[in-house]
Amino acid sequence: MEKNTTTSRHQLRRTREGRMIAGVCSGASRFLGVDANIIRLALAVFTVFGGAGIALYAIAWLLIPEEDAPSSIAEDLVKRAGDSPAVQDAMKKTKDAVGKSRTRV
Repeated sequence: MEKNTTTSRHQLRRTREGRMIAGVCSGASRFLGVDANIIRLALAVFTVFGGAGIALYAIAWLLIPEEDAPSSIAEDLVKRAGDSPAVQDAMKKTKDAVGKSRTRV
């Protein structure tokens, strides 16, 4: 089975090839069509001047799916949490509390 490279090139995905940590910069560089080192340099600048680079990288790592993965880490965590009986119970209690507060207003 051949891999369709034209579709994967136009999707934002974390890559396995060329990665240094989690593949965020190499995936973004493939998506944007620029060198990965430019994106790494930009993240370093954001980290030095304000510290936002580390937060941006961590958020991208959670939200951008890896190559050949159907969903991101964040999507998997939300799905697993939604399947948990404790989380379902907490959501039900929250909905009930919100419903009660709306009837009082």
